Amino acid sequence: MSTLSHGEFSDLTRYQPNGETVRKLSEKFCREHQVVLLGAGKEDPMPLGMLDVSDDQASFAVQTRINQKIRRIQLNACELDAVLGYGFGLSTAAQGDGGEGMPAVRKRLLALSHDQAIVFDRDQSAVRIVQNALSEAVRRRASDVHIEIYDNDADLRFRIDGVLHQIPTPISLANAKRVVSHLKILADMDVAESRRDQDGRIGAVYEDEDGSTRRIDMRLSVLPGPHGSDAVIRILDGQRINMSLEELGLNDTTYDEFSSMIRQPGGLIVVTGPTASGKTTTLYAAINEINSDTNKILTVEDPIEYAIPRVNQKQVSSWMSFADYSRAFMRQNPDVLMIGEVRDEETAEIALRAAQMGHLVLTTLHAKDVQAALKRLRVLCDDRFLLRAGVLGVLSQRLVRKVCLECATPYEPSESLLAALPPLPGSAVCVHGTGCDACDGVGYHGQTGVFELLTVSRDRAANPWHGVEVDVRAAAGFRPMCEHAVQKIVEGITTVEEVLRNVPISTGPS
Repeated sequence: MSTLSHGEFSDLTRYQPNGETVRKLSEKFCREHQVVLLGAGKEDPMPLGMLDVSDDQASFAVQTRINQKIRRIQLNACELDAVLGYGFGLSTAAQGDGGEGMPAVRKRLLALSHDQAIVFDRDQSAVRIVQNALSEAVRRRASDVHIEIYDNDADLRFRIDGVLHQIPTPISLANAKRVVSHLKILADMDVAESRRDQDGRIGAVYEDEDGSTRRIDMRLSVLPGPHGSDAVIRILDGQRINMSLEELGLNDTTYDEFSSMIRQPGGLIVVTGPTASGKTTTLYAAINEINSDTNKILTVEDPIEYAIPRVNQKQVSSWMSFADYSRAFMRQNPDVLMIGEVRDEETAEIALRAAQMGHLVLTTLHAKDVQAALKRLRVLCDDRFLLRAGVLGVLSQRLVRKVCLECATPYEPSESLLAALPPLPGSAVCVHGTGCDACDGVGYHGQTGVFELLTVSRDRAANPWHGVEVDVRAAAGFRPMCEHAVQKIVEGITTVEEVLRNVPISTGPS
């Protein structure tokens, strides 16, 4: 085989791709290897568009398949996707005439598959490393992928069910820069920028074992450091999010109360908890529950994580903040507003005024529990009339891992662990997972919510904003989160250790 040229930079407009030529290679092969044939006929050597012209493995594989010499051409992600869209008629290609029958350029979808896994072959391209790592992350249900660069090493970790797991990785100091650069290309970031943080999005298509495919969105955050840029990829897999209120893990009483609350004609509902406690999932489930042709629902989010049919979703930007959108929403005659987060006094006041005017408003607030959320609202808004008239209720939550059903077995937690919890019933049998293939040896599979809900009473004596603030834990019918957590242990859903790791147990004043 003759020696190949190292590649040349070229505008796509210099070539006239032919659909028949493009289809000499399968769509799956092209997307896995990030290549596409650019020839119009029988050119020798055949021009091969590549995202990474240094990928010798991909070049050799193409030459073997078409039995012809090739000439490597550097394409960017959008150009590659445009040609593939032209050749295979993909829905990811934008409609419109781009010249010579070529569609207008649109962002490429990364091809991932269940049969791609992390391998340790030498001289792998950055393209292959990224595809394999992200494919394995989706297969293992990871919510985040962390690439971390140190002075003498590089780490790859997956966050699965809220816990980070160290992953053996081919990412080394030698190729880490290429891997992060390729991620930047996929997310339309400035590859040359290495002095400030950047954020972007990556679109992907994942093929399951049964041959079905689904769209997966990813958020990329790149942060510069002394040894190189770290990257965190947030995986937004619609198949993994519970859009149903029944599947969140609410107990029967809390479900009935919350379900009734979100059907009120007006008022403010606050969902609170720390980062990664499932607040956005709860809001989406609530919106999904009340979504109908008769409701106009507007949301402002940062960012939009999942698209909800028939809901008008807006993204916070440098031009419009939560407060800007919330104010503009009032001129759109909505029935329901979802404000992704109350971060400042202005947004809090707009949300409360909208609730007082008869709009149902759902939002989140960073606070550790219901009591802390009420105090935070009081700091953000000093108008007690708005607070009394506007707030319907506050839901606080945490996520705990569920025991793997395939390897669940009874066990006896230590006395010291049990002493840290409210008393369990004498007949309770605790269960944990011993580890199996289904849970990758961890003993847990999936997550469920643990909740506490305060329905704000309109009774003057019980309303927390009438006179001296009351301790909500003394409110009639209020069950603190730790009681719900104990119920999950008794039902064999989670473990004592998991509850103590994630759930605040103290029932004293906040």
